[in-house]
Amino acid sequence: MYSVRQIIKDNWKLFLKKHNVLPYQRYEMEKMLNCSRNSCNSRICSSCGKRYADNWSNQLVFRPRQHVVLTVPSFLRPILRDWNKLSLLMQSSRNFFQCLV
Repeated sequence: MYSVRQIIKDNWKLFLKKHNVLPYQRYEMEKMLNCSRNSCNSRICSSCGKRYADNWSNQLVFRPRQHVVLTVPSFLRPILRDWNKLSLLMQSSRNFFQCLV
């Protein structure tokens, strides 16, 4: 029986030859491929990912959260595809809401 890990393992080297992979992506994939059952703690690992998600959701239960949805006019969306500009918007929004408290 094939697993997701085995399919990726069988094709990973070929994928690397054909695609540009960022260092953090390579790190997470190789961490998952070398996992020996519940030890890599990678979110993408089929063994460890559920445990990671469960721990994350359990932590959220104990922290009060408020959610705000920021909408941006459609003509500004192409500008915000630049991560630096998007980051500036998020920081400005956070600062605004912190001033209200």
